[in-house]
Order: sequence, then C-alpha cells, then structure tokens
Amino acid sequence: MLYMMWDMVKRDFRNKYAGSVLGLLWNLLLPIGYIIIYTTVFSKLMSAKIPNMTNSYDYSVFLSSGILAWTVFSNTIIRFQNIFIENSNIVKKIYFPKSILLYSLALSSIIELIINYMLLAIILAVVGYPLHLSYAFVLVLIILMQVFCLGIGKVLSILNVHFRDLSQFISITLPILFWLTPIVYFEDILPKYMIKIVEYNPIAYMIKAFQSIILYSKIEHIYLIAIIAIATYFLGSIFYKKMINEVSDLI
Repeated sequence: MLYMMWDMVKRDFRNKYAGSVLGLLWNLLLPIGYIIIYTTVFSKLMSAKIPNMTNSYDYSVFLSSGILAWTVFSNTIIRFQNIFIENSNIVKKIYFPKSILLYSLALSSIIELIINYMLLAIILAVVGYPLHLSYAFVLVLIILMQVFCLGIGKVLSILNVHFRDLSQFISITLPILFWLTPIVYFEDILPKYMIKIVEYNPIAYMIKAFQSIILYSKIEHIYLIAIIAIATYFLGSIFYKKMINEVSDLI
C-alpha cells in the first residue's frame, strides 16, 4: 500500500508538467517566481502603507507566507473533489483501497508545501530578512493543514460523484473564502462585523499561524488548529466509510 501510494505521488509530480521542456523544474521555478515578485514588487508598493512594520519586506513576507499555503490548499481541495472521476479508469477496473488516491494527493501537497516554504526561507535569507528557529514549526502547520484538507477531501470526493454540480459550487466558494481570509490584507482593517465572520473561517486560523511564525516567530492558535484538523478528518472519514462503496457504480 505504501509503495503504491508513493508511486502515485511520483506520478502526480511528473504529470503536472508532462510534455514541458523543464518538467519537474517547474515545481521549483513557479514558487520561486511568485516569492520573488511578492518580496520585491510588493515590498516597494506597500511598505509605506502598513502600520507597525519594521522591515521594508514585512508586507511581502506577510503576503508570501499566507498565499503559498492558500494556493496549495485551494488547488488540493479542487483536485480532491475530482479525484475519483479523474481516475475512473482504475477505480472501476482495479480493486484497491480507493483511499490511497486521497492519501497520495495529500502527501503530494505536503511535499509541495515543504518545497515552497524551503524556497521562501532561502530567498528571505538571501535578501537578509531575519529568520528564527521557530520557522521549523511551519512543518507542523503543513501537516495539520493537509489533515484538514484530507477530511474535507473525503467528503467532497464522494459528493462530487453524486452531484456533479458540486465542482461549480466549489469554484464559486473558494474565491469568496479567499477574501474572507487575511492573506492580502491585515485583519485589523476590517469592521467589527467582518472580523466576527472571519473568526468562523477555519482556514483563516491556519493562514494566520503561518504568517505569525514567519513574521513574528510566534506560534498561535496551534491547539485550535489541531482540534479543527483532527475533528474534520474523523468526521470526513466517517462519511467516507459509509458512502465509498457506491462510488464505483456511479462514475
């Protein structure tokens, strides 16, 4: 099972840029490009507008640390909902634990996030931005976020087989969720009623935790994040076990 899952992870990375000249190098070049843009262009545009910032790169780091996690999160959720449909050829013809598809995607996303935040650390070190030992705690957040995604993915992957319009609903929901998460703005600028809404957004706590560790070397909301992630995973697993047997007949 572990061998099959790892083989799927390797296939996932290969297939992302299959046919392109640079192939797997795009896994490095794309996040590097994004990080360089955030840490150069946005630092010059926004540094004068952000209160209580002590470094010209602070806004760029705030933006980078949040948007790298969000990008993988949103892409992972989209891929989870379609995972059985996209792999219908093997789901219908081969008997194997279908959860391997879900776990291999989660592992692939973990690896992608680790690469992204390692590249961010390297670039920040190059531009002279202060890094602290607490940065290593980003790995814990990465794992917890993917546990959370996996719980959601177990539900969406089943529901999308029954209700194909779900993918359209998710494509509308994710942009709304993006703007309800303090990624490009600071939560302090929101009116009180909006702050209350953000407090009910579980991914907001995870994004703020990434930003807090990298910007301020503070570990925040970790127990709440762990509870949310584990609870979502177990609830998703219960739903998945009850419904998974119907998947092969419906795709």
